[in-house]
Amino acid sequence: MVYLYRQSLELLLKAGIFQTITDNVDRKNIVGNIRHDLKQAYEKLIEVKGLSISDNENGKWLMDYLSDISRIDRESDMFRYPFGNNLKVLFDRQTNISLVATHDNMNKAFSIIKGIYDTGDILEQEIEAYEPHLIIEGGHYYQQSVVGYKYSQHAFYPYYSSYEEVGNFLKGVIMAEKKANLFMPMCYLYRNAVELGLKRLIIEDSHIGNSKALKIVRKKKHSILGLWNSIADEIKEYANAPEDDTTLNDSQRYIQTFHNFDQSSDLFRYPCNKNMEPYFLDEKKFDIENVASCFEELCNFLDGVDGMLSAVQDYEAEMAAEMASYYDYY
Repeated sequence: MVYLYRQSLELLLKAGIFQTITDNVDRKNIVGNIRHDLKQAYEKLIEVKGLSISDNENGKWLMDYLSDISRIDRESDMFRYPFGNNLKVLFDRQTNISLVATHDNMNKAFSIIKGIYDTGDILEQEIEAYEPHLIIEGGHYYQQSVVGYKYSQHAFYPYYSSYEEVGNFLKGVIMAEKKANLFMPMCYLYRNAVELGLKRLIIEDSHIGNSKALKIVRKKKHSILGLWNSIADEIKEYANAPEDDTTLNDSQRYIQTFHNFDQSSDLFRYPCNKNMEPYFLDEKKFDIENVASCFEELCNFLDGVDGMLSAVQDYEAEMAAEMASYYDYY
């Protein structure tokens, strides 16, 4: 939820800038400088629109709010991955986040930015919300999201399962309410789940040493095919599948297809690449249910592989413990 909110703010800020800046070279330079920094994007939006926030409470609140987001999540990774490139956890203590405060603050930020996009000015009527902080703790027990458990600080599963489940939710909304405009975020969520699922296998389940596993994840970045190729041989070895079982080949074909379509995890996230070239110049039609089903099958496969490799690890740990006790006895 928080990632999608944050992403919507980033896209809307950049869209507002692009209303005024129409030259592609200038756009490329601005986006290259801003990257994912919401505070910097807001400052640029104010600059190009010729706006002042000194006498506007909404404008000042938004600056404080986006500054707080940039302070702790400048690269837009906090709600995408369990840890940074240096294995430093993003939540170093248990944090009970108020979902109500998060919802209200994100909606206020969106309304202010949308107002600038629609009218070219900052809303005068102050919108009620909480203090301008991304992380606000407290609230009713059933209206909290608890993150930073010590036992799961480095675990991929909470992130992986969340992206998959929200993808499933959007699929249900699309099919029930004919909201095809949700297709792109649905695909992004599913694709990120696949990426996280593969990284989970490499870091948590494989026999690859921690240092090497981290190097692989860093090197392959968002390439789901590269991640798959790093773990495929081990999966095939322990699967020991019958010759007529096509599960591995089918899964690899899905991964190859999704990789060919979106190699850098940007196609479902942004309307254009870093050179300002649109991803979809011509109208394309997709079978939404079929695409979602392929992603779901792949996620189910990755879950099964996780279970298989975890069982192998448990068995090997038991054997090692038995051998250790045997030698201790003699």
